[in-house]
Amino acid sequence: MSMINASHREESKIEFGFLMWLAFAVFFVAIALTRLIPRALRPRVGGHDEGKSIFQAAKAATYNSIPFAFM
Repeated sequence: MSMINASHREESKIEFGFLMWLAFAVFFVAIALTRLIPRALRPRVGGHDEGKSIFQAAKAATYNSIPFAFM
């Protein structure tokens, strides 16, 4: 493997990690804000967050949405 390919692969890893953390931060803030709204008034997008912590819900939203960034 040449040095150029190794460098490009390392850059891709860094970009992917940055994208994951950025998406996680966005989803974490969005989910935290919606949790401040009374349960009856919350938007029910997906509806799979019942019983999950904010961290778990943000992680699940991140892993579910990241593949769409590469389509």
